[in-house]
Amino acid sequence: MSTSAQLSPQAAPTAARSAPGTASGTAPGTAPGTAPGTAPARRTTAGLPALHLAAAVGNADWHLTAPLLGVLATALHTDLATVTAAIGAYSLGQGLALPFWGRLSDRFGPRRALRWGLTVAALSAAVAAVAGDPRLWVAARAACGAGFAAVAPCAGLYHDALGPFADRRRAYARMMTLTSAVAVGAPLLAGLAARFTSWRAVFAVVALLAAVLARHTRALPPTAAPSPVRTRGPRLRSLRLRSLRLLRSRGLWVLAGLGVAEGLVLLGVPALLAPTLTAVGAGDRAGLLVTVVYGASVCAGSVAVRRLPGPGRPRVLLAAGGAAGLLATVLLAARPAVPVVFAAAVLLGLAWGPLHTTLQTWAPRLLAPGARGTAASVLAMSGVLACAAGVALAAPLVERGALTVLFGTLGGFAAVLTALLAGAARHLTK
Repeated sequence: MSTSAQLSPQAAPTAARSAPGTASGTAPGTAPGTAPGTAPARRTTAGLPALHLAAAVGNADWHLTAPLLGVLATALHTDLATVTAAIGAYSLGQGLALPFWGRLSDRFGPRRALRWGLTVAALSAAVAAVAGDPRLWVAARAACGAGFAAVAPCAGLYHDALGPFADRRRAYARMMTLTSAVAVGAPLLAGLAARFTSWRAVFAVVALLAAVLARHTRALPPTAAPSPVRTRGPRLRSLRLRSLRLLRSRGLWVLAGLGVAEGLVLLGVPALLAPTLTAVGAGDRAGLLVTVVYGASVCAGSVAVRRLPGPGRPRVLLAAGGAAGLLATVLLAARPAVPVVFAAAVLLGLAWGPLHTTLQTWAPRLLAPGARGTAASVLAMSGVLACAAGVALAAPLVERGALTVLFGTLGGFAAVLTALLAGAARHLTK
């Protein structure tokens, strides 16, 4: 699942018609009729380009390490396994930090949470750029992933404020188009930069971009007045009760289940395509090519979702994405040959656009407005961690050539995902 433009809110905050504590319950700085934790759509759209750039930089950073593994091992005087561990550390740091940023975005607003997260990412990338010790470098990469994790819940809240599903879908698909294009181009640019300059320049650029974006978050429109921090007496007990009630929420566990299934199918299976090509005797170039084909397919699917005429039906989009993922795993289980792997890459890429966009713009609404940052973070966290665990467990099967068993099992998860989506979509109203 990722600005140089100066942005400012298009309209001043609408004054509340009633004072805090009155029966209306409208938060200061929030237009009447606007749910707490959301902003009028006309003001929120002013911040979307900056938010989309932050997501693009974060997604680029996620894909930078793989093409630099050999250079990094030599420069840091360590083995390939150590620097490869940074990929897992990055994903782990990002996954574990997501609920933290989700709660902060709900409590203090996404603008402040995003600024803090990008600041952490900028400092961590700077440390990675100057680190000489491999352990420090791996730790810096994990911290960088934790910092960029703030983008997911903040993007969820800003897109949630756009109102109708069609508007949310198009805006999120626009962000997906940008992040998927960056995912294809960033590794190639990183490899060229490391060849003609230094690998340190790659992470220095990430640090600079994150710092600039952190500063520009001040121009993002606020979504609502942040809740005061409550730390004592009955207020602390009330906060604990609300947190316990959230953990017991059925919607939260539905989101976690959807995230796990999506992570295993739409994140885990694409990560296994290049190793699968190696297992069936294809060369390294085929592995690089299938990654490009997958990224281009994600971009094409996102463009199609963005340009879909009319309001669109979420249930149809979810079913189409789930069916494409299921077909890809079935094909891989039936005959894991080179042409089939490339066909699966296209199917999985096309599935990502409608399925992930619809999930991210609708599923957080299973929870109340004041918890939708947490909802978006739980959905993303469960997907990231499930992918990491699934790839780790699948690696021995790929090495032994047990590809039919592996993709048959993942096909079962794809069927579960499609069934979960069909059941959850019945509750969708807008």
